[in-house]
Amino acid sequence: MFFKPIEQLAIFVFIKSYYLKITYLISAIILLSLSACNSDKVDRPARIAKTTQNIPTSDNPVIQQAREQRKKGPSATEINKWRSQALSILNHRLKQFPTTYAIMEANTWEYQFVHNGEMSKPGDYKGIWIDYKADHSYEYGEGKTIKGSGKYNYHLEREEVLMVDDDPSKKPQEWKVKHADDIMIMMGTASYKDNHIQQKLGREPDSIKS
Repeated sequence: MFFKPIEQLAIFVFIKSYYLKITYLISAIILLSLSACNSDKVDRPARIAKTTQNIPTSDNPVIQQAREQRKKGPSATEINKWRSQALSILNHRLKQFPTTYAIMEANTWEYQFVHNGEMSKPGDYKGIWIDYKADHSYEYGEGKTIKGSGKYNYHLEREEVLMVDDDPSKKPQEWKVKHADDIMIMMGTASYKDNHIQQKLGREPDSIKS
């Protein structure tokens, strides 16, 4: 089948027009794709750099503040309040649990280590002692010198000792106690804000006081 020249021209114009439309469409798609990629690169947030630097514990302001507060100690008002509460508890326990135990009162205890925010060095507490007596009193000192005294109660089931110093300016103490042969570990409780303190003591002959 043959077309007339006029028909051939019309077909040629139609094909050319169609080809141009397809070309324009493909070009537009390519331009839009490139634009989207560029936009994505511009709007994407920069990667956050990771840091591995740790703040030293000694520089931590919260820990520093807690240490400073411990150094200052409780106020006189707080001590008086605690002593009143502790004496009431102590007197009640002495009536309800009057028994004393050799595990506490036999011989004299010498301090070996104290952890109060940091560990003491070997020998720091050499010759410093505490002596729990059968009448629920205790004395403490260094060598021949008695530096103080007070009353205590040891609760065997709770493994807990409550101590109230005879000096009205000193706050009471409460300790969780663990025994192993002639070693005693005392861990402060939160009752009178001693829960940051741990102590290791060794049983020694009473001659340590002479």
